[in-house]
Amino acid sequence: MTKNNEEIKEKENGAETEDTETISDEEAAREALAEALAETDKLKKELAEKEDRYLRTLAEYDNFRKRSASEKSAIYSDTTAEVVEKFLPVLDNLERAVGCETENDTAKAIRDGVEMVIKSFRETLEKLGVSEIEAEGKTFDPALHHAVMKEEDPEKGENEITAVFQKGYMLGSKVIRYAMVKVAN
Repeated sequence: MTKNNEEIKEKENGAETEDTETISDEEAAREALAEALAETDKLKKELAEKEDRYLRTLAEYDNFRKRSASEKSAIYSDTTAEVVEKFLPVLDNLERAVGCETENDTAKAIRDGVEMVIKSFRETLEKLGVSEIEAEGKTFDPALHHAVMKEEDPEKGENEITAVFQKGYMLGSKVIRYAMVKVAN
């Protein structure tokens, strides 16, 4: 019987070893699963950070593109306004020349030529988006007009513009040159 007892003890020891191995395998699997989940969480976090960085970079680029387009447009507008402003005295002098009285045919022919130049000049300004500021008979607006004289006239309305000494011009909504005017009352 001792032999049987020994066999039984060996079988019991073997069973315990198998149970211990099974428990060790399960624990190892749980640890591996926990490590895999931790790695997955870490990768998800990295992906979210990279996605956030990507979206921020994309937004910054879009803002940069819009800002550059706006600055380019502003530069074009400002440059056009500066150039037009330099040419306005030429237009003023041509208009003064047309305003002179002419008596002979040669002077009339010159006047007609100057009128054609003025017409061409105005068409070019219109193509550039430059418009004349309306003044005579309008109400004085300090955002558009520069008053250099004031007169008392009971027949005229309050702050009515009675004379224009120098025409004003605008490029879009930007004033290139204020109209120099005389205001009543």
